[in-house]
Amino acid sequence: MQAKLVWNFIGEGALKTAEHHLVHLKEYCQREKVEVLEYGTEKQNDFSALSFMIVDKDLAASLRVSLKPHQGFLVDS
Repeated sequence: MQAKLVWNFIGEGALKTAEHHLVHLKEYCQREKVEVLEYGTEKQNDFSALSFMIVDKDLAASLRVSLKPHQGFLVDS
């Protein structure tokens, strides 16, 4: 199983904010040597977007403490 950690952003520049947040997530994961299976951003509508990363489920608990995602859920491999 894998876990998807999600950060939500709202407002006029939501997508740009989500994209910028993703840069910092990648920097953190590179620095801390976290193996990430997938990164991404998704535009929900003109005023809502999210950034996410998918990791092995075993890493999710510790990452939730350090990165404080708005949502986290299990996804099939």
